[in-house]
This record gives sequence, structure tokens and C-alpha cells, in this order.
Amino acid sequence: MSLNLADLDVVEAPAVDWSVLAEPQVDSVTKAVARGFARDYGLTLEYEDALQEAVLVCAERSTDVRRLLAESGPGLLHRWLPQRLRDRWLTEARHRAAHTSYEAAQQAAGRAER
Repeated sequence: MSLNLADLDVVEAPAVDWSVLAEPQVDSVTKAVARGFARDYGLTLEYEDALQEAVLVCAERSTDVRRLLAESGPGLLHRWLPQRLRDRWLTEARHRAAHTSYEAAQQAAGRAER
């Protein structure tokens, strides 16, 4: 039986399992993915923040992570994790972009008073 990434997109109630981070393959993949994100999104995301997000994704989806490692090894985990991280990061960035900053609101209020 072949593992399909689409099978892992079923959302379950998250059971956070931090023990998955003790696996050496998970550690190396999360660090590699975080380095890639820090390089690609360097103006808005630092390595430590990207690593923290990658670790959170692995802990929240530990069942999927273990299944990927068992059936396909770290290569598929390295493909799967950036997709989850990108979904999470870009969604948050979109939400932040939709908000008006305090400074922009002050400037708009100042222009309206004139």
C-alpha cells in the first residue's frame, strides 16, 4: 500500500504529543525546514520562530509524523512539513495584513480632522 499525502489532510482533534520530537529524523527535518523558511521568508520570519512553528506542527500532528516516517522515511516528512508550515504561516500573515496598524489608523484620523 502506498501512502498518499492527501490521506493526511483529515483534521482530527489535536492530541499534542511532544515525544515525537525525540526522534532524530524529526529533529533534523524540522531544523532543515526552519532554515529554508528563514531563508525564503527572512524579512518576516526568523529561524527560531520557524523552528518553533515546525516543532508545534510535528507535536500537534504526531500521528501523521510517525506514520510518514514509518512508511516513507524522512524524505516525505520533509515534503509534508513545509506544506503544513506554509499553510499556517501564510494564513497568519494574511490575517495580519488585513489589520490596520495603529500608526495607519492615527494618520487616517489626522487626515480626517483637517
